[in-house]
Amino acid sequence: MDLFSSISQRKSCRKYIEKPLSSAELEEVKEAIKGFEPLFPDVTLNYRFVTSTKGMFNVKAPHYLVISGKGEEGEQENAGFVGQQLMLWLNARGLGGVWLGASKDAGENRKPSDIVVLAFGKVQGSPNRELSQFKRKKISEITNDTEDKGVNAIRIAPSGMNFQPWYFEKKADKILVYRQILKPPMSIIYKLTRVDIGIALCHYAVASKHYGADFNFQVGGSAEEKRGYEFFGYANIID
Repeated sequence: MDLFSSISQRKSCRKYIEKPLSSAELEEVKEAIKGFEPLFPDVTLNYRFVTSTKGMFNVKAPHYLVISGKGEEGEQENAGFVGQQLMLWLNARGLGGVWLGASKDAGENRKPSDIVVLAFGKVQGSPNRELSQFKRKKISEITNDTEDKGVNAIRIAPSGMNFQPWYFEKKADKILVYRQILKPPMSIIYKLTRVDIGIALCHYAVASKHYGADFNFQVGGSAEEKRGYEFFGYANIID
């Protein structure tokens, strides 16, 4: 399924119909997750479905997905990369979803290694919005190449508190990926910018596939320092 069209129409849905998905529909969701490619194949995530969560900015929804790990490097980025594929997939199926970065599993199975929660289900109203309704930074604030197709897909990616904590610099035949380093008090309040980077790279990967390009990402390496940011890695440019 080409998820590209969902990038420019999906919205974060906070009002849901109380009726849960059928067993067959929920099984489709589970199978879809199994088919999503992670950013880092060697970093394993665990997924569990729960019916109640709690926390700041929590929403009432028929279903919640808790993404959990083992405390290893790369888990947060993988959670964002895979979780956003699910969000786009849900939208393509006429369903809605929302990232709940400040919510936790309200049940007895909550674990210290839980990374993030996603709510989803059938929504009240439409799961879509117009491109003009996205409230995001100007493209020139997140890249030195405003014409890059992949970065334009990233520009409308969701992020916690709408921080958009990233910068993508085109240099030679690569896109250099930088993660913003938040300062107190925001760095104390919000600690999921690595999840956000995974979400952004998901949009870049989906755009790459849509335009017939290979998505190749390499973490680490060296690059010119950028004030307020940390170099994270680099991806191939979409031709």
